[in-house]
Amino acid sequence: MDRVGERAFPVILDEQAALHGDRTFLVHEDLEGVVTSFSFTEMRERAQACAGALQSVGLEKGGRVFVFLRNTADFVPLWFGVMLAGGVVVPGNIYLTAPEVEHLTTVAEPSVIITESQFLPLIREVVERSGCRTAIVSTDGGADCIELATLVERSPDFTPVSLSSDDLAEILFTSGTSSRPKGVMLTHANLIWCGIAGVANTSLSPADRSFNNKPLFHVNCQETVLSCLMAGATAIVGERYSASRYINQLIRHGATICSLSGMLCRTLLKQPSSPLDRSHQIRFAGYGINISEQEIAEFSQRFGMRIRNGYGQSEAMVYISVESVTSPTTYPSIGRPGLGREVFIVDDQNRILPPLQLGEIVLRGRPGRDVMLGYYKDEAATKAAFEGGFLHTNDLGWFDEMGNLYFQGRRGDMIKRAGENISAQEVEDALIGHEAVKDVAVIGVPDPVRDQAVKAFVVLRAGSRPTSDELREFCRERLAYFKVPEFIVFVAELPRNASGKVLKRELDSLPPVEFAPELAKR
Repeated sequence: MDRVGERAFPVILDEQAALHGDRTFLVHEDLEGVVTSFSFTEMRERAQACAGALQSVGLEKGGRVFVFLRNTADFVPLWFGVMLAGGVVVPGNIYLTAPEVEHLTTVAEPSVIITESQFLPLIREVVERSGCRTAIVSTDGGADCIELATLVERSPDFTPVSLSSDDLAEILFTSGTSSRPKGVMLTHANLIWCGIAGVANTSLSPADRSFNNKPLFHVNCQETVLSCLMAGATAIVGERYSASRYINQLIRHGATICSLSGMLCRTLLKQPSSPLDRSHQIRFAGYGINISEQEIAEFSQRFGMRIRNGYGQSEAMVYISVESVTSPTTYPSIGRPGLGREVFIVDDQNRILPPLQLGEIVLRGRPGRDVMLGYYKDEAATKAAFEGGFLHTNDLGWFDEMGNLYFQGRRGDMIKRAGENISAQEVEDALIGHEAVKDVAVIGVPDPVRDQAVKAFVVLRAGSRPTSDELREFCRERLAYFKVPEFIVFVAELPRNASGKVLKRELDSLPPVEFAPELAKR
């Protein structure tokens, strides 16, 4: 059943403003505790003002807009405004380095870049190196850029654009097993579907207030905003996670739902106990896979929260499976297929497997409707992702006889660290660029707080003796901070099979070479 129809995002914004008017849609809290809020009507008006401003600097239908912002009060109105103007939003991870950002902008070719003053030096470096011609808009001013407030004030009214549900709305770059991030293409229908599914999967109602302080450049926080839009509920977005402030924020804003993770649960448990630990109104909290049964029990007992598991991907616009928010937990399962999902376990020949058999988790969907349209400018990756008529997750799992899904691990070479997906190959490519490195392999190892840590096994060229810190500094110049290896082990050689593939399962058993000035065993 198609629950979206032919509606594009502007229609949804108009409908919800008409239905919910002055009710609060979005609440934003910055690091200083300053709160900004928008009603449904105010959000539509602000988004239209942003759309008119962007049209005045040349944004046309189909044009890409690279958004490089923190979770500021401007993010959501600008995100919506780009789509109202017919543009395609390309969010950028603000922790990326200049070379990483340059790759994204080279692929996306944005006609407009929206950022803030603290990131202007990086953005100018990227623009100068790439030679791209683009308008740079800053939300808080700065030299050699267009200030958003001035632009909005001087721009003509927004000119509506003819849009369909099949038009491209967003490109989300996501790291997988490949060396470079791939751009997940999402249509207006995809974003609307995300909101509709979020409402159904969490039993969201207009009375709910959903708190999320994960980055808006990732799909998790976007889902919170979209589902609240569709439900007529209130989305509460924090600028950044703070373990010491988290419970107080839930209480302050009257949150009824919140988005957790393994890392958030562990860091909250490390905070000193407080009489306020149970003074919130949370009816349930969602998390994603990486948390133990003992941690769930400790967290639930201390904070009095009912927490439920879920599983999703950007390619599926979040939800693939979810635990029921009204029934007892089925831990360690990751729930049952979400709204409208056809989820299967298949073998290497794409044959559907019966319950209790391990295979790849796949889903059958409609590209551009309830799963991504494809990968931007990457036909080969798109073809591989949809091989056999399924969207392939590259994750392993199995169903029990009751229809509950279980996650068994990642099929590809991907590391999960504090909510960020890290391509092992991308880290390997950075390290192999060092003149002293002859060979390298990277894996993820367990981390008690952040799920996984990055560990590199390095073979050095004859006569070279760099330290681990020197290699880390080399990586910091090329990779976002969360991709830099915490552990570097120098080894004589890497184990390989007959075809030359590194046998990563054997890496941790390798003896470190004696000359290494510092060795990190784990």
